[in-house]
Amino acid sequence: MTKNFELEKTEFLREFSNQYGYNGKIDKIRENEYPQLKGITYLDHSGSTTYPKSVFTSFTKDLTNNLYGNPHSRNPSAQNTSQRVDQVRAKILKHFNAKPDEYQVIFTQNATAAIKLVGEIFPWNIGKSSYRYLRESHNSLIGLRNFAKESNSPDIQVVTEDDLNTLFTYENNVGNDDDNNDNNDDDVIYNLFAYPAQCNFSGERFPLSWISQIKKFNTEKSKFLVLLDSAAYSSTSLLSLIDKDNSPDFVVLSFYKIFGFPTGLGALIIKSELNSILKKRYFGGGTLDAIAYDKIWQEFKKDLSLRYEDGTINFLDIIALGHSFNAMEEIYTDFKFITNHVTSLIRFLYIKMKSYQHWNGKSVCIIHSNNDFSNNKIQGPVFNFIARRADGSLVGYAELEKLASVNGIHIGAGPLCNPGCMDKWVNLSGDEIVKNFKAGKLCGDDNDIFNGKPTGTIRISLGAMTTIEDILIWLDFFKTYFVETINVANNVEATNNIRTTEIINNNSDITLERLILYPIKSCHGFTIPSSISWPITNKGLLYDREWMLISIETGRALSQKLYPKMTLIHPKVIREKELLIITAPGKEPLQIHLNEYPNEFESLTCSSQVCGDNVEAFVYISEHVTQWFTEFLGVNCRLARQSSTKSSLNNHNNNNNNNGNNRFIKPDLLNSESNLPLSLSNESPFLLISQKSVDHVNQKILEYNSGDTNNNENGRYNINDINNVNNGNNNNCKTEEMKNEENKNNFTSSYENWENLKIVEDCFRANLVINGNIQEYEEDKWKMVKIRGQTFKIISPCKRCQMVCINTETCKKTKEPYSTLAKYRRVKGKIYFGQHMIHLPELSSLPYEISSNYKVELLD
Repeated sequence: MTKNFELEKTEFLREFSNQYGYNGKIDKIRENEYPQLKGITYLDHSGSTTYPKSVFTSFTKDLTNNLYGNPHSRNPSAQNTSQRVDQVRAKILKHFNAKPDEYQVIFTQNATAAIKLVGEIFPWNIGKSSYRYLRESHNSLIGLRNFAKESNSPDIQVVTEDDLNTLFTYENNVGNDDDNNDNNDDDVIYNLFAYPAQCNFSGERFPLSWISQIKKFNTEKSKFLVLLDSAAYSSTSLLSLIDKDNSPDFVVLSFYKIFGFPTGLGALIIKSELNSILKKRYFGGGTLDAIAYDKIWQEFKKDLSLRYEDGTINFLDIIALGHSFNAMEEIYTDFKFITNHVTSLIRFLYIKMKSYQHWNGKSVCIIHSNNDFSNNKIQGPVFNFIARRADGSLVGYAELEKLASVNGIHIGAGPLCNPGCMDKWVNLSGDEIVKNFKAGKLCGDDNDIFNGKPTGTIRISLGAMTTIEDILIWLDFFKTYFVETINVANNVEATNNIRTTEIINNNSDITLERLILYPIKSCHGFTIPSSISWPITNKGLLYDREWMLISIETGRALSQKLYPKMTLIHPKVIREKELLIITAPGKEPLQIHLNEYPNEFESLTCSSQVCGDNVEAFVYISEHVTQWFTEFLGVNCRLARQSSTKSSLNNHNNNNNNNGNNRFIKPDLLNSESNLPLSLSNESPFLLISQKSVDHVNQKILEYNSGDTNNNENGRYNINDINNVNNGNNNNCKTEEMKNEENKNNFTSSYENWENLKIVEDCFRANLVINGNIQEYEEDKWKMVKIRGQTFKIISPCKRCQMVCINTETCKKTKEPYSTLAKYRRVKGKIYFGQHMIHLPELSSLPYEISSNYKVELLD
């Protein structure tokens, strides 16, 4: 249920009403201009802010009423384009308070491309020029050091705030020759200093006064030029270039950071006076006044913009940019109101996050800032932090980001392309980053805690259209999942046992209710009829996860996480006919012969990746098969079969026989080195869940989502009440209070909400579903089970990801059950449900087969 934050909102407005909301217009602005944000809490504006609807209305109208041609031509449509592009250049200079005779605008793909262009055209003096950059720089600024290295720079340094004054006050003026008084520009040594106006990692803002401080020590023979990365700063604040002598020589930015649209468009704003010293290397169309094809001679255009915009510029997006400027002015009137608005919100967020404490008085947040967020001169609307638990252990960024995502909250997470800040705030040094990389840690993976240290952080960043409701939703989420109000150490064990449930006696009535096969990885399961005995191989159930779909473009295995429609693909194995029959809505059944093996496939194997492992697989060459899956999923893909499947059944007793298989159960699941082969399953050959545990999850979902009511002593409905309604027994579950009409309506609302949230066991993708006279999560304590003569060892609880939130019948994503499981089945950042198992042939009877509706025996 949607929560009411009226009290919290009143508290906020009491202090910040003068700054917040554009004089009460923010709710109307969100409703009219940003329908894409409905139901979403978007807090990643440093990644990209979002766009107003009116931009597309005006831009589309412009395009349908005017013809714009290539500005390199001379016809009327080309001239029309040139005029509009010039108008947009003027708007940009006006926005930055820059005089047209002092600065010029060069369009690029983005801020990174603008930085790269600076590196290409900078007048590096071979063996003499130095390059210095601030520690808190984005990777793109750090990347300039390669240009300096290519010019044999003797001085490439990382600069901190503490040593900034020393470095530039006592400048050695590398290459200054006092005996040479010739003031020719060719003898001047040009050096480059680069820094961000606002750190993309923490939102810290750095003084623009550094520019005049640095230039004060320039001499006739050695000069520092300054490159200012304005991408993050300009998203919510105005940068003024009115004072040319104390302003940067180069300014880079991306327009999607400011307006959300257009993307793929940035700019380098450059001082006109630098024209004579810049070095153009490559040239493309539109940059020349004359050229000879048969001799190395060309004359570049005199205009800076035209000289360095190689090829046809992105003129339609530039025209769109003009509309974005107009919309911003129309909606927000003045940029200073945006600055005030986001400052009020980030200050409130900081106050609340800083105040959170666990039950033992320990702060929840490690905040990566030395500011109190009240002064927007030194701090932008970015809040960077790491959360920690009551026991002092750290919450990894991937854990928090995943939980936020399933709850509809979009945030930034990871190292955020800023290794200097990772060193400054997290104490992760460059040497450690190198060591981690060699150990397998990569940017973009989920290894959020590596060798005991965080490898990334959480970043909350605000934009012009952020509301106090967005902040309150975030705060409510964070408190719910990460602020511990009671000591839970005795309730949850950080071991293989998630709960301390006592086992009911071994004579309990426990049966294997369902046996499920997943022939194609990430597709729907096939329930094996109870009348059929199914073979067990050395990699799991015969044919389980033996096929997969591979992206033609990337070679990677497709997954429901990215392609939820895969769950609508139903494979069914008919062993007696040696057929795999595949069905999907709107498609004719597809038949694959089970006895097709590599000699009937492509001669070359396909190397794909499954859970980070390289897998050898053979690809079906049938165009009909490829077309069937490609058309249904809307992605170019091919069906593939894991190699070495033919011998897996015969070699079940010989676990050391690899047979070409290159996947094994991970050692951490077995607490030992593994030589047990694995199919295309993520972690283990068998996964067991309990129906009683699934029912308990549904009970918890109902409790956490039914809201505050007075309909029972707990203020929540019982799952049996809802099930009675579902079975048509509404009268049986009515209490006296529910006879009140208002309470009846409340119950109906909760029932409808429940229908959208309840889950079935299929979402957990288990092979074995048990049921009977057992408690919920009793399986967490089991060691071994025996079913119809087959013995299985339980090796580890199953770590869960957001894929459990995909409805297997509709392929729609919801927040459940991941959101609810995280509240009571989360241990050290991992959410557990179900048990991984391996088959023990030495303790099992021949033939190695299993079927459902058999008793489950518990073994020590």
